Amino acid sequence: MQRQLTKTAQLALRCSLLASTLMFAGCATTIDDTGQTPSTADVEDVPVDAEPALDSGETIDGGTIVDPNAPAPTIAPTGSAADLLPDLSTEMSRLGSQIAEGGDSKETLARIEQLWDRVRPEIEMDRPDLLDGFDATIDMARIGVERRRPADADKGFQLLTDLVDRFLTG
Repeated sequence: MQRQLTKTAQLALRCSLLASTLMFAGCATTIDDTGQTPSTADVEDVPVDAEPALDSGETIDGGTIVDPNAPAPTIAPTGSAADLLPDLSTEMSRLGSQIAEGGDSKETLARIEQLWDRVRPEIEMDRPDLLDGFDATIDMARIGVERRRPADADKGFQLLTDLVDRFLTG
């Protein structure tokens, strides 16, 4: 029995050494020995008044690459919860149909989360009894978008309208 255990231990040691050797061999440094140097852009030959362009044809505007497909920059919402909760409700009201129709639900969800991040501290301070309900509606919106379930977003909107009314009147 003692001799068998030793053979098993030796076999295990050999297998682990072989596996380690193979694993570390894959981490070797790759050297490009083609002798070619990577190309670089020479911007010294651009006329002073000219706007250079990228190889893709996108223009550079005042040193900034202009991407026509880039989303417009967002501005952080400002105002009190009373000012921003109606905006949150409006965004939530759109979400279910955007999910169902393949609209831009992810962008709408981003605006919802941005508004919620702004108003949450005020709700937590002024009406902590409503906080869990608000959190649940935002979670429903997230689940609706992530799982492509418009009914979750619609249910979140229904609950949100009641919570907004309670916050504004309370």
